[in-house]
Amino acid sequence: MSKDQNYSDEEVRAIIERALKEQPSSDVSHDELLSIGAGVGLSRAALENAARDVTDARLRKAAEQRIVSRARRGVAAHAFVYLAVNAILFLINFLTTPGQWWVLFAALPWGLGLILHAGFGLFSPVSERRLNREKRRLLEAANLGVNRLVERRAGIRIAGAADQIEAASDEQADAESEHPQSKRSTQGP
Repeated sequence: MSKDQNYSDEEVRAIIERALKEQPSSDVSHDELLSIGAGVGLSRAALENAARDVTDARLRKAAEQRIVSRARRGVAAHAFVYLAVNAILFLINFLTTPGQWWVLFAALPWGLGLILHAGFGLFSPVSERRLNREKRRLLEAANLGVNRLVERRAGIRIAGAADQIEAASDEQADAESEHPQSKRSTQGP
């Protein structure tokens, strides 16, 4: 290829996408991303905005997945309770009054409620309010996780230092108990 050849924006995107597909997967740090962008003539502000948009899209997707997952678990729990309770009621109805199916008075309205729960819970779009709340929870959990990791590492260091101090004082106490006269002689008359 000639070094004097120029490429349009679309060609640059296509070349970079193809090169990234051929290269083994590896993570790129934010600083590396900025240096790559500077190398191809992109402004730092444009890269910062694009990185923020990509991070926000990733956070939004994770929040949507958590909300949908929670809704599915809620519907599944509702369905399990519905089936368990109505199976017991059906058994009681069958054993006590087999000709009168009073169990239907409980099963049908509750079944309608379960269908409505499934319909609204699984197929309604996620509201922006719920999405923002879940994004906040994810960010707080991420910050809490980082803080706990720092505290845990600091605690290990502190505990390690405390163990070293304790071990040193134990050694000193052992040495003093073995040689009590040497301690007296160093203290003077």
